[in-house]
Formats: sequence, C-alpha cells, structure tokens
Amino acid sequence: MIYKTFTQLASASFNAIPDDLIATDETRRLSSLISVYFEALHNPPPSVIGVGAISYAERMLVAAQK
Repeated sequence: MIYKTFTQLASASFNAIPDDLIATDETRRLSSLISVYFEALHNPPPSVIGVGAISYAERMLVAAQK
C-alpha cells in the first residue's frame, strides 16, 4: 500500500506494532516513512508555506515509497 497522508501512515504504524513490542522489518520501514514525512513537513522549500507544507510532506512520503 502507498500511504498518502500522515493519518494513513500513523494508523498502519500503530497496527503494525506486534504484541511483544519487538521491531520488525515492517515497523522499521514505517518508522523510516514517518521520519521522511516529518523531515519534509518541517523543512519544506522556502517558497512553500502553510498548508503547502503538508502537501509537500505528503508528496515526499509517496515519493519515498516508490
């Protein structure tokens, strides 16, 4: 699945946590994607402001999965 929003990504991340709390390849991948999203959200290009930063972060999230 390609996660397109932070809500989708967060939901998948919480659902992927195993009962024994041991990290799996999937939880590591999702953690990496969360990092991509927040890095893009907090460091958009100078011309991107406001809601545009969220759209930029979502585009970077999708790009990281291709």
